[in-house]
Amino acid sequence: MVERHSGRGPRGLSPERIVDTAVGLLEEGGQESFSLRGVARAAGCDAMSVAYHFGSKEGLTRAMASWLDARVRPAAPGEPWRSTLLHLAEQYRALARSYPRTFPLLQRFTHTGSADYATTEVVHAAMAGAGIPRPQVVTVTVGWFATVLGLATAEALGMMAPVDSATAAEIEALPAEDFPLTTALLADYRGIDPGVVFGTAVDLMHDGIERLAGGARGD
Repeated sequence: MVERHSGRGPRGLSPERIVDTAVGLLEEGGQESFSLRGVARAAGCDAMSVAYHFGSKEGLTRAMASWLDARVRPAAPGEPWRSTLLHLAEQYRALARSYPRTFPLLQRFTHTGSADYATTEVVHAAMAGAGIPRPQVVTVTVGWFATVLGLATAEALGMMAPVDSATAAEIEALPAEDFPLTTALLADYRGIDPGVVFGTAVDLMHDGIERLAGGARGD
């Protein structure tokens, strides 16, 4: 949620416009060139106007994270818990692919505002529907978010991509007697499919949730 300060702001300058501008600037130039002054310049105002609405760079980046959270669309009510969580995970993945430089901001804040709380409520309900005992719902929920956001960020920043030629050459140069599996798996590293990696990791996590719930029921 965008943090607003009391009093009247600059005429015609809305917090939403500033956040839109800030996201565009971060996506274009990255963290190295991102500043309140740069955002203000791009929005056609001064840095004090940005500070009026958000208080600080931290307040602005939290609003930007909230901007992303507002674009997450939960599954329709009544879906099975696993389908609900998978749908959310895919939403976060799509956001990370669309906004790779802004998306990591979601990992900086426990919550970003009303949209985030609404999604968290959906995840809480999914955990309860899976059969996770109440004392463990928060632990599993936080772990779920950390895993999904981490996976999406890793893909967006290039960690899940097929190895490049330089890395492939390094692997080929490894002594096979010391690294028998790594050298033997080079072709698989060259053929990495980011979507398969993401989906497999999410499925493994959901399998773990199912096992935890089953253990709690004594299945």
